[in-house]
Amino acid sequence: MAPASHGLLGRIQRANDDAAHRFGPHTAEVEAFIVAAAQLTPWQWRQVLAVRRLVGSVSKEGAPDSARSIQAAIRTSDTRISEPIARAGEVLFDTLVKKSDDKQVAAWQAMIAIVMRSQLPALKFAVSYAPFAALIPLSSSDVLEPKTRRLIARLGDLTKEQFEMLGRRWRIEPAASRALLQAVAKNRHVKSEEAVAIAALSLIPHQLVGDPGWAAVRTAVHAGRILGAQDDLTPQEVAELWVPIEPVIPFASLSEVVEIPAGERVRAAVGSAIKTITRPPRTRAVAAPVTRAAAPYGPNHNEVAAFIKGVAELSPIQWLRVLDRRKLVSSVTREGAAEPAGVVRSILAMLEGTRDLDSYLRCRAFVAVERAGFALESRARLNLDQLRQVLTPFEPSIAFEELNGGGFAHRVASLAKTEWQRIAAAAPDANEEAVAPLVNAGIALIDFFGGRSDDEAVAAWHAVSALVHRHHLTPIKFAASYAPFASAIPVTNPRSLGAMVSRYVTAVGRLGPSQCAVLAQPWQMDDALSSVLSGAVADGSSRSGEEAAALNAMVTVPMRLAGSGGWAAVKTAAFGGRVMAVRNRLTAEQLTALWAPIQPAIPLASLSAPARARR
Repeated sequence: MAPASHGLLGRIQRANDDAAHRFGPHTAEVEAFIVAAAQLTPWQWRQVLAVRRLVGSVSKEGAPDSARSIQAAIRTSDTRISEPIARAGEVLFDTLVKKSDDKQVAAWQAMIAIVMRSQLPALKFAVSYAPFAALIPLSSSDVLEPKTRRLIARLGDLTKEQFEMLGRRWRIEPAASRALLQAVAKNRHVKSEEAVAIAALSLIPHQLVGDPGWAAVRTAVHAGRILGAQDDLTPQEVAELWVPIEPVIPFASLSEVVEIPAGERVRAAVGSAIKTITRPPRTRAVAAPVTRAAAPYGPNHNEVAAFIKGVAELSPIQWLRVLDRRKLVSSVTREGAAEPAGVVRSILAMLEGTRDLDSYLRCRAFVAVERAGFALESRARLNLDQLRQVLTPFEPSIAFEELNGGGFAHRVASLAKTEWQRIAAAAPDANEEAVAPLVNAGIALIDFFGGRSDDEAVAAWHAVSALVHRHHLTPIKFAASYAPFASAIPVTNPRSLGAMVSRYVTAVGRLGPSQCAVLAQPWQMDDALSSVLSGAVADGSSRSGEEAAALNAMVTVPMRLAGSGGWAAVKTAAFGGRVMAVRNRLTAEQLTALWAPIQPAIPLASLSAPARARR
């Protein structure tokens, strides 16, 4: 038992050690910084950015990388970024995901400085961390020796002329310089130089910017270095090293202790006690709300998840009905080739081949394949140069001259993981937040698509794409993609529509040929009515009614009227759903005027509740 227990304890100890050093030797400080940065208020962030601009006015640091490029470097295992920094960066960007780019970059620079604190010169560290120093104090910042504290206090009292004196050029004798370097090497644990550097970068840019300001900062940091290594320097060496600072801050002044008269000390103590006694009780800190993980399928996660489950359970009879309705829809929308089978199969092959890649690279690969698939399907309208420009990420692996959409899908399916990594790296940048939900939905349907015909795969892909992007599509555009599945896998709750909207949707489903012909007639709405309707639907309250009407019309109208006439009738029917959904916000005259295009086909009076029969 003993060896086994010892082995288990050893593994536990090693796991604890790994966790304690996952961000390097300063893991605890890095973790504390990330937590504290996430809790900064907007006002505190403004302070951070203001100090960052001040530091930049003297430090001459180059323009930093954008947050997006930094995250891309982290995800692609850029050799410039060490493993601890990459791990910490992932946590930091996930924590600050809702912050602006400049806030994320400022926090990233400060976090890197903490990770590499033991390896960076004090001034280099301070340039990166100074913006946060006042709000997120560093460890050991409260244990500075008295002379360093007095030096920092004196820096805060200096005038512009005195800072200019600190910025003058100076030189130290080689012997004194060597003595200082040796003393600093023996006192690496002392943080006086860091503290003074941070203070100088926070104070001097208010008075002096550019090269003079930077020179003054370096002189102040030199003073902090001397104080940190003073114990290993002789008085003569200290005096010689302090020469550049002496005219502004005499070294002797840092040893002076100002005695406070006894009366003032008593008054201060009594005042402090009174404040403590009369201070109102502190309010209990409210725990920060738990941030929910983003839904894999985006804002419409529940509907997409229900579709993914339902589509796999459709019977053969239901599939025949779906395909029949898809043909009906395409007879009026003329969008049958909007996303052909070759494009869909290429996308599915990409999802299958990139199983081992992370989400960001998958999204980039998705964008590359989708663009390439569409380009090949529409190659008749593109010249070879335009085609090659779109297909550049694939060129080393796939020759395009003899390919069509279907051939491209077969070649995509044969690509290896290393080729996908290269393609993703060469692909145009992708908005992961927008693309990832559709990629995740496609991944969930990979096994389902494997055993389906091209028509079934395209129909299902159009439907799931429309669901993922539902609130980015107009109701009629959504209906054009989802109508084939609307009865098999409903996405509209009839109870949420209201009685009159439900009656209207039912009436749309019963339209005859003559009624469809009436709805197909051209009509216009005057500007005043258009403005009224726009104001009524501005909050999106009409969407469910318009969607329901469009979904019914997409299937009913093509059975009576095809082509452009059918499309016009569908649009008019969807318009009726919009008007009916906001009828309570319209006057009787406005409702009558807006209903005029639909009135001959579906009289407004027919949608009223039937009168109750007398007993």
